[in-house]
Amino acid sequence: MVDCLNKFKQICAAYYWAAYLLHHAVCLRPGEPLKNSRLVVVGSFRAGGAGKTPFCLKLAKELLMQGKTVAVLCHRFAFDEKQMYRQALDSFIQQGKAEVIATSNRYRTAHALDQRTQDRDKVSPDFILCDDGFEDSRLRPDVIFRLDWEKAPTDINQLIPAGKFRSLRQDHLKDEPRTVPLKCFGTAPDVIFKIESITNAAGDYPKNKQSIAICGLGDPQRFFNDLKKEEYPLHKTICCPDHDKDFQQKVEKALQQYPDSNIIISEKDSVRLSNQVLENPKVYIARQSVTITKKIVL
Repeated sequence: MVDCLNKFKQICAAYYWAAYLLHHAVCLRPGEPLKNSRLVVVGSFRAGGAGKTPFCLKLAKELLMQGKTVAVLCHRFAFDEKQMYRQALDSFIQQGKAEVIATSNRYRTAHALDQRTQDRDKVSPDFILCDDGFEDSRLRPDVIFRLDWEKAPTDINQLIPAGKFRSLRQDHLKDEPRTVPLKCFGTAPDVIFKIESITNAAGDYPKNKQSIAICGLGDPQRFFNDLKKEEYPLHKTICCPDHDKDFQQKVEKALQQYPDSNIIISEKDSVRLSNQVLENPKVYIARQSVTITKKIVL
């Protein structure tokens, strides 16, 4: 039975790849480069959970601190990413130095930003950062930062639904001259993701209680493993879909079902919760730091 299911998934992966290649050849032909703004794509072969949002947010903050203006593009269905960016960059947004745009067409939106006239209120940003867009072959980025958690996939059976990848290395050969691969695994990684704090609304660290981790990210297991790396004991883990719109209801249900437990969530998941839930002393946010050890040039 298991062999039949795996075979079926492999057949589906082959059809997926054929559809992927056809879609890109017909609908996503390479477009025009930008003229005024520098376009940066942050991507990964993984279908989700590669850390694109925290990495892109770190780049945005560093560029803003250098006095650059930045526009961040995320997908319009990723409402939680949009809110996370807006919260983190609020002071720069208020100053008119940053903007966050949710869009279903990064290529069209990037060109609209790039073509702004140079009058008082409509100036093209210095940098346009695409949170993902790795699969959009219309884009002509100045640089692609590719977050690698394993060797680049080269076999059809590694594609979804048989595997966890959206494309293969050979699908991106034309972009290799502009691609900066960043190793996120093993020894001497180029990018280090680390949970730096776990606190509730009062700033307290969870003590003397069993804890439940609830995660609605692209790769929940990576979040759970990061908690374990900090030697934080978990009584139970609950996985939710990425960008789960019912995340608050699931947290409220867990608070009722496990009144003696702490609830630990990611920073990205926290933007889906109301202030009332966030102020519950049993709800803790695990905040992540991003360290880039490899010298990168923008």
